[in-house]
Amino acid sequence: MQVKKFLFLGLLLALIFSACKKKQESETAPLRKLPESAGVFTAVVAGQFYPADAGSLREMVQSFLAQAQVPEISGRIFAVLSPHAGYIYSGPVAGYAYKAIQATGKKKFVIIAPSHHYPGPGKVAVLNADYYQTPLGKVRINREKVQKLFEQGDWVTTDFNYFSSEHSAEVQIPFLQIIAGEQLEIVVIVMPDPSREMTEKLAKALLKVFPEPDWIFIASSDLSHYHPDSIAKSIDRNTLNLIEQLASDQLYQEGIGPSRTAELCGLGPVIAVMDAFKSAGGAKVKILDARNSYDTAKMDPERVVGYAAVAFVIEEGSAREQSSAEPEELKPYGGDLSLEQKKELLRIARLAVETYVKTNKIPEVEVKDERLKQPGAAFVTLKKFGELRGCIGHIVPQEPLYLCVRDVACSAAKHDYRFPPIKPEELKDLEYEISVLSPMTPVKDINIIKVGRDGLLMKMGPYQGLLLPQVPVEQGWDRDTFLNHTCMKAGMSPDCWHNSDVQILRFQGLVFNEKDFK
Repeated sequence: MQVKKFLFLGLLLALIFSACKKKQESETAPLRKLPESAGVFTAVVAGQFYPADAGSLREMVQSFLAQAQVPEISGRIFAVLSPHAGYIYSGPVAGYAYKAIQATGKKKFVIIAPSHHYPGPGKVAVLNADYYQTPLGKVRINREKVQKLFEQGDWVTTDFNYFSSEHSAEVQIPFLQIIAGEQLEIVVIVMPDPSREMTEKLAKALLKVFPEPDWIFIASSDLSHYHPDSIAKSIDRNTLNLIEQLASDQLYQEGIGPSRTAELCGLGPVIAVMDAFKSAGGAKVKILDARNSYDTAKMDPERVVGYAAVAFVIEEGSAREQSSAEPEELKPYGGDLSLEQKKELLRIARLAVETYVKTNKIPEVEVKDERLKQPGAAFVTLKKFGELRGCIGHIVPQEPLYLCVRDVACSAAKHDYRFPPIKPEELKDLEYEISVLSPMTPVKDINIIKVGRDGLLMKMGPYQGLLLPQVPVEQGWDRDTFLNHTCMKAGMSPDCWHNSDVQILRFQGLVFNEKDFK
């Protein structure tokens, strides 16, 4: 019965957790194929919300930037909130957001805007075009990022109805053209559903698809609508206080509640940016300007619309900023191992394999070292003339470390589905390597992953796969290739790590082999 138990366990582990990479595995297609591009998307509100004449438009935007008096901002601007009304009303306030961005020299932006005309419960729309044409010229849309967003799941759509008459994203683009010039790249997102489910999904997707610090997010939103000036200012102060506090849940509740004590027509985009900002380690929110249509254009003081420019800043030295340079060191379950403890585990692995191959029996093993009796998780890798011959392990502690090594060594010898069982005549040529694993920790930013130090586990539904830290080094992979192959190990598309439903976990391993002691 013991042999049958290990046969079943070994096959299960081999199918799910065989973590050592065989060469020349074929790749599969992306999770979702992006539809054909629309080519050039032409501006829909030029001449309405802003001048259709290029010269007049350029002069107007430049005047807004010149008027904005923005204090020096220390740290990295992660995102801004910018209004989206007609330029004569909100342009002076938007100038503050873009003056702050201009000082960074950044050229890549993700515009996240609400939908004013087309409903879409459970959806987020991304513009699938090569260029966005405004009176100032064509702006390149980064379709590689559009593809990665589209791969996040069927909640992402490319339906053009969301863009065909929408002004809230478009009015941001001429400002970007003036401050970024011809090197400008954008991705345009319209968010018709501000529910917490969708804001959380989008926030997670933004961090996964745009991990590079050279992207800035722009949340497009006005504040309160059509209240008398004094009431509007009170509502807007409360809204901005909640944004400053990064109180996403309270902002959502007040924003959709019957009393409407907070108002944002771009509630979804703002909360998605706030959630992403908090997950990125951000804590500093700076209100750059806050006025309304009476302040900027002397419109009816009894029916004003509020506007604000807000910067979300990740301070230098924050935990998130340090994470890429100084990622957390993960210790094995139970702590480090001494030289003698490593030798003892290698002895147990060799004894287990040789006994199991020759007799089909699991050997009884005893140890005196209390450290080896602590629960542990480990993989045993078997190689023959430098080539992989078997590799199986546990990713969480199920038994004492020394018994884990014994059991997975036996499974690697005879139950790795990729190889025939090891024969007695092969035993003399085997090389043994053990990887003692640390606990798993979720990856919120792929920049924290370091090739040669971290192992990876991908999980989504019934699919999961793991590769050990030493695998990408042996294969000569960079980080993205490592992520791709971990996806394939899980039986998913090589691009699965772009999918917000896929959970990525990293771990570290204390790796040692017999060569270390010769």
